[in-house]
Amino acid sequence: MKIFFDEQDVANAICVYAADLEGIRPENVQIEFQFNEDDGLCCEVSANHRNLIYFEQQISDAIGFYLDEIHHFSSHSMEIIIGFDEEAGITSDISFT
Repeated sequence: MKIFFDEQDVANAICVYAADLEGIRPENVQIEFQFNEDDGLCCEVSANHRNLIYFEQQISDAIGFYLDEIHHFSSHSMEIIIGFDEEAGITSDISFT
């Protein structure tokens, strides 16, 4: 089975993940995606008066957490690939083994 996340799905996952870590509601998390040639893909996360940078590993962790916590998929059996496209923005392909 495969699942595709568009940029909004990825954003939702990051908000839920950061909110859980900070003990706040997901709607109190603000994010801004960034991409540059040197660092690749990252996301600036503002939550609970803290500013953090999530790189691809943390974004992948957030997607796994979201699918595990919200949709009850086992995060131990998924492969998460993060992508970037100028038109589509940040996306993710999730495969289950």
